[in-house]
This record gives sequence, C-alpha cells and structure tokens, in this order.
Amino acid sequence: MPTLSRRSLLTIATAAPLFAILPKITLADGHGDTLRVAIAGETGDLDLLQNVSTLSSYTIVFDGLIHYGPGGTLEPGLATAWTVAEDGLSISFDLREGVSFSDGTPFDADAAEWNLLRWMGVADFSWIGIADAYDSIVKDAPNKITVKLKRPVPAALLELTIVRPVRFLSPKAAAGQPIGTGPWIVESFDATKTVLTRNDAYWGEKPAFSRLELLVVPDELARANALRAGDLDVIGGDWVAALSPRRAKALEGEGMIVVAEPGTATTILGYSPKSPMMQDKAVRDAIFLGIDRAAVAAVLFEGYADPTADIFPTTVPTAGMRHDVPARDVAAAQAALTAGGWAGDASGWTKDGTALEIDFLVSDESFPGSRRIAEMIQGMLSEVGLKVNISSVDNATMHERRPAFQYDLTFFATYGAPYDPHGSLGASFVTASDTGPDGKIYIHPDLDPLVATALETGGDAREGAMQAVYDWLYDNTAACPLVVTQRIWAVNPRVKGFALPVTDYDIPFKGITLG
Repeated sequence: MPTLSRRSLLTIATAAPLFAILPKITLADGHGDTLRVAIAGETGDLDLLQNVSTLSSYTIVFDGLIHYGPGGTLEPGLATAWTVAEDGLSISFDLREGVSFSDGTPFDADAAEWNLLRWMGVADFSWIGIADAYDSIVKDAPNKITVKLKRPVPAALLELTIVRPVRFLSPKAAAGQPIGTGPWIVESFDATKTVLTRNDAYWGEKPAFSRLELLVVPDELARANALRAGDLDVIGGDWVAALSPRRAKALEGEGMIVVAEPGTATTILGYSPKSPMMQDKAVRDAIFLGIDRAAVAAVLFEGYADPTADIFPTTVPTAGMRHDVPARDVAAAQAALTAGGWAGDASGWTKDGTALEIDFLVSDESFPGSRRIAEMIQGMLSEVGLKVNISSVDNATMHERRPAFQYDLTFFATYGAPYDPHGSLGASFVTASDTGPDGKIYIHPDLDPLVATALETGGDAREGAMQAVYDWLYDNTAACPLVVTQRIWAVNPRVKGFALPVTDYDIPFKGITLG
C-alpha cells in the first residue's frame, strides 16, 4: 500500500523564479516550430528514483511498459502484450522490438530487468503493490520477461502506468542524464526552462513540430498574461500549471481557446476521524445534507466542476455505483442533529452541555481558492445552526496539522488518473499507510480490512469488493464529496488540433500542429 505522498511530489521547486513578464518571443525569432508550454515548477533532471522533479515532465521523455488510456484502458507501451497467470503470481511481457534509448542503447530484456530491479523489491517503493510483492524476474527471451510475485496484485498492470519510478531509463545514462525511449529528448534544463527536441527515432507517432520548451512560470496571472501576449502557447492542467475557472472564463472571452473535460479527481470535505465532534455521525450527516454542491460548482468553479456524492468519478475504473447528488436540505440536516441527541435550531446546537462548534482548516497555498469555498460552506452551514470557524493557514502549517488530525473539517482531493482508485484508497483510507503531509480522508478499524480485501481481490470479484468499501464510506457518512473538478487548459489560437492529454500528469503535444 502507498507510503509516500503523491501530491507532495508535485509541489516542488516552489523557489523557482517568478516571471511577471516573459521575454517576448515571436515567430520571426525562429519559434514557429516550437511549442511553448507553461510549467509551475522546474523539471530538474527527471531522476526516476528521487523526488526532485515535477511529475508531468517524465511522460514525454520516458516510456512505460504499459500506458494509461482513456477511462483506465491499458495500452501498449514498451510492452506490446502481457499475460497475467491464472493464479496472479506472474506477469509475462512481450517487449517491443527494434526500440533504442535516445543514446542508442537497445531496449531489450536486459535493459528492462535493469530498470525494474531499481525499484521492485526495494523498501522505498513498497507503496507500489507490485514492488512490495516482487519475487524475481525471468528473462524468457531477448525480448520477453516474466515478473514473478509473492502474492497476487490485482492492480499491478495499472500500477505500471504511473509516472514514477516505473518508466525506463537508459542503463548507460550517466548520473543526472534523463535518457529515455520517449518522443522527446532533453537538450537542456535549468531553473527557468527545459528545452526538448523531437526524437526522430521514436518508435511511435512522432510529433508534428521539432522543438518543445517547458517554461517555468509559477504564477497563474503571469501564465495567463504570457498566453495573451503570445509568449506561451499552452497553459493548464492541475499538475502542470493549473488554470483556475475564473481565469479560464476571462481568457475565453479574450479569444483564447479553452478546452475542458470531466476530471478524474474529486474534491472532498473531510471529517477528522480523531475529532470528538466529527465522531458523531449526526454532525457528519448534517454537514453532508447542509451543503449545496451544485451552487459550489456553479458559483465558485464557474461551471468547470460537476457536483458529486461519490468518492471517485466514472472517469476512473471501478468507481462503483452512482449515488444521486443530494439537494441541500436544511430541515433534513436539522432533523439529523435532533435524531442524534442534539438540541437547538438555526441559532445553534448543544448536546450534553457542549456547543456544536467546528474548526474548518484551510490553506490557499495548499489548495488555491479553498478559502472562498470554505466561506461559502460556512454560510450554508450557519443556516443549519452550525457554528463554523475558518482557520486559514500557510502551506507548512497545513502540512503539520492535517496528518496530525488537528482540525474538524478540511479539504482533500483524490489523486486522479492513473493512480485511482487503488492509489487513494490504499493511502487515504488506511490506518497504517504513511501519506506524509497529505493526511487521511478517513480511517476506521472497520474500514481497514474492507480496503485490504478490495486491493487484494482480482477477477470478477473485484468490483464487489470495491463496492463494499464505497458502501461503507457512504453508509457511515465517512466523507463529504463535493465536486469533480474539470480538467481545464487554454491555448493560443496558433495551436491547432489540441486535445486534452489522458491525464493531467501528461504534457499535451499529441496531434498538435502549429500555425
């Protein structure tokens, strides 16, 4: 089960220079064949084993055995086919022939084994199920390997689609050299940008343009201004360079092209499992019923979000049966409190001499815009009679208080594709796993075995085992899903054929031509 924070991997390099204005770049300067994409933090050297680089940059340089396709479909990468043994204790891979790393080193069974042994069976990567269950590797032929496991790992193939560390580096690469088999080759990188050139020997479909520049622009307003000025071609993606709904609306009105599609991550209002107040299910029920999710989506997300009552959206596999999004019902929320032994009305509630008062922990540094959402929820719950105090803190304080459960309410988000549902379940809903500053959405002794069973069950029984987890969470009001945020990108009109990448951990370039 996961023991590392994935979200913290994406918030590095925050000390990178803040560009209020980028240097003016015009087509006459020779950039007509260059796609310029904003990234919020520098790429670093793309070390596959260390947390030193933004995750979104790996996917354009390194291939995996398997690639994540729409809706969680598995697509061939460096493996053209794979077979899972009936007992789940081995997986055989047919490796793509005729592939070389960009330094000319052949990709074959030897190169695959060298890469896999860098993280399989290694304690630091035990959060990946297939790494934790690793037993041995057999090289069946020059282009075929079999990974043997100590126990079945139903999510193993999906785990092989994640960003790091499962992708493949040239065994002959020197330290700090990001050499892969992917469509792009790193030419240079520093704190301000990473320059890549097209890999003309790439085994797959080659990009239509020859150069890609990833420009470090940590500030969202600076990114938007650079797009307007023509100094950037593409901005957006939660894990690349996030674009807020409000900013997207403004850009669309100014002639930029905005592309938005249903997302894969859910914004959740989490109840602290260690808070005496939140241990009372009646209070959790009142909060669940007292929030207008549709209003949150429409007003605060400018319509770029979809209200939900479920932990995962249907855009990730095995997301479970759908529940109707509850309409806000103040009377039902108050009835839940009364049934739970609370006395009061819209002016306030008490139980056994204790006033119902809630600490709502938020951080705009950790979750931009969360203060505004919290204030809207605070207003909604005040009409139920709940007194909600908003504690607005910096990123460091959030990262201290959230894993220590020093709050009543706070915001969470699931990891999204390609990590879900197994990633968020195994990290955010399990007592023993270490999620660092991410904290836990909810934990309970009765929930632990349900999650363990779901993660260990394969075949036809897997869906039912997963549903048992979702049913427990829903029946116990263990979390309060709010919205599934849409994936938003904005592009300059000179960019033709833009389509959203499969996940927001990917840099978009496929199918693009430049005008």
